[in-house]
Amino acid sequence: MPDFPKRLALLVLVGALTAGPGPVEAQVSDTVPSGRPAADTASVAGQLVAEALESNLALRQKRIGLEQARAALAEARGQYLPRLDVSARYSRAEGGRTIDIPVGDLVNPAYRTLNDLTGTTDFPQIDNEEIPFLRSTEQETVLRLQQPIVNPSIVYGSRARRHRVRAERAGVAAFRRELIRDVRVAYFRYRQAQTRVDVLQSAGELARENRRTNLRLVSAERATQEAVYRAEVDVLEVRQQLDEAHASVDRARRYLNVLRNRPPETPIPEPRADARAHIRRQIEALDPSLRRRISTVPGRSESLLTASRDGNPVPADRPGDGLRLDPWIHTRPELEQVGAAIDAAESQRRLAQADYLPTVSLAVEAGIQGADYGFSGERPFVLGSVVLSWNLFDGFQDRRAVQQRRLEVDRLRTRRADVAQQIGLEVRSALDDVQVARRSLETAEARVRAARETFRLTSRRHDAGRANQIERIDARTTRTEADLNLNRTRYTLLIRLAELDYALGKTNGDW
Repeated sequence: MPDFPKRLALLVLVGALTAGPGPVEAQVSDTVPSGRPAADTASVAGQLVAEALESNLALRQKRIGLEQARAALAEARGQYLPRLDVSARYSRAEGGRTIDIPVGDLVNPAYRTLNDLTGTTDFPQIDNEEIPFLRSTEQETVLRLQQPIVNPSIVYGSRARRHRVRAERAGVAAFRRELIRDVRVAYFRYRQAQTRVDVLQSAGELARENRRTNLRLVSAERATQEAVYRAEVDVLEVRQQLDEAHASVDRARRYLNVLRNRPPETPIPEPRADARAHIRRQIEALDPSLRRRISTVPGRSESLLTASRDGNPVPADRPGDGLRLDPWIHTRPELEQVGAAIDAAESQRRLAQADYLPTVSLAVEAGIQGADYGFSGERPFVLGSVVLSWNLFDGFQDRRAVQQRRLEVDRLRTRRADVAQQIGLEVRSALDDVQVARRSLETAEARVRAARETFRLTSRRHDAGRANQIERIDARTTRTEADLNLNRTRYTLLIRLAELDYALGKTNGDW
């Protein structure tokens, strides 16, 4: 009978460890707890991406910038059309400067002499005249029509704005792809944090079960109080890690909701399928040459440079890997954006050169003017003009402006070469990261298998009295760390695959 409490405690412990998956298997499970909305991992990510593409505030700003560029282009094209203006002015004046004409002083002496000679008053006395500069009332109503005939500035200005529209459109496409990547990465980090909570919750159940077992052993006088204190330390350690994990989940959820412009505490749909299935689909969707590349043993990460078909340096093949990066590099909208900026700068250069050339325009004015309104007499008028304007010298300002535009073109061409090089290196780095993450996942899975087996054997030895409490807790800790590492490695691989999709120029519909 004295051995009965000991046997009962051992049976309870062995039953907890061997009763099936329970909390142990839940440490590396990626399934959804009951009662939560479920969906496939890829479909959940796609749903979140679609919401972000529709509601993200930063992307909305980019689209508004594109509409502004289009409006500026329409404004520039409007300069080809004639311009019709109407202006009307009615004035009433008092005072002001006058012109004094001494008519009386000049004529009256002669008139007086004539009256004296003739003895008559036929020649009257005339007052001096005072004529004001301003009419007391005056109006002018004019309809003006202006039509440019020869104006190179309008042509090149319109071309520059058209290329800016291209640059803005490519900028929206580039930011859209960045947003897709950021949402996918944020979602995978959220799932990583959430699964870490599940792992630690299962570890906490094991730690609490160990504490209960030690309490029974102490009650049966088969263990000392020290074992209970050590088990309590283990429980508190897991609880502290769990609190930090919950905080990580909250931070990841809030950031993901910011990306899709939702309230911070909006729940995120949970996947029904595990991460392994999504990893398999992601890798199978890659180009065969890329799948072969990430399946090889990691080698050197530096890239050689060569010239692409348009003269821009891009990373060349590594010796023996048979991988060409040129097709993926030239699908990136960043290159289109820089190319459009180059074309816009070239048009600006031509626009500066156009200041050397004359401009010709036609102007027609028609209206009425006079002291009052009316269409009779001399009030109506029509005036037609052909206007030639040609700047002959402006202190070499035009020459300096052309030089600035030419240097801007050279700067942007250099930038395009640099962007092409950076994209190539980005693709290489993304491939290396996926390759390393995939091999790390294989190592993490083997580590979990070894840690589980170690925990199982240590638990048996502990139950048989051949292993102490510290060895069992150490085996549990090793297993939990292996499970956490496996969870972290799985989602790291998913994140690296999302970054590889971004580097390859894929869009939302490509995955």
